[in-house]
Amino acid sequence: MSEILQLRPGDWRTIPNLVTLLRLLLILPICGFIISGGQPVLTLVLAAIFGTTDWVDGFLARRLNQTSRFGQILDPIADRIGVVLILVALTIAALLPWWIAVLTLLMDLAVTVSLFFAKDPGSLSVSIIGKVRTAVLMVGLVLVLIARVPQWQALAEPAVLLTGLGAVLHALAGLGYIHRLLARAPRGEAG
Repeated sequence: MSEILQLRPGDWRTIPNLVTLLRLLLILPICGFIISGGQPVLTLVLAAIFGTTDWVDGFLARRLNQTSRFGQILDPIADRIGVVLILVALTIAALLPWWIAVLTLLMDLAVTVSLFFAKDPGSLSVSIIGKVRTAVLMVGLVLVLIARVPQWQALAEPAVLLTGLGAVLHALAGLGYIHRLLARAPRGEAG
């Protein structure tokens, strides 16, 4: 775990990291609009920017050769915090069933705890199911937000089903990550 905490001075000052910080700043307005029920179109636009910046920061990091340890740590944290808080906001607003937010949060907590037992947590690559999960969950969340616009309310049920599928895939991907992390744990530390 100590490798994760070792950051170099100035490591954070990159364009991709600024994009990731923008993603973090979008979370509160998105959640506020969802819970208040106001500004459905603006909420949708902000959520689309939130989802797009996840791809943009990685693209820019590779394209500009600005990968950093700070970015490798901040990017998944921004993703997980954002997705979980948006799911919670959608649950509070009664747009999603509670189990979706709870399943996602519990799996994120379980993976986080597993990181503490892993010998080399920094080298865990994203699995194929993890990539599919991200796409399904993001599309589901965007559809839920589109369904808040009065003209598109017919999308509400398919959006909930897709988001639920994303949550199930999230759990499966998380179990895979936990298995991989604990398989690398130092002897005697993994249960």
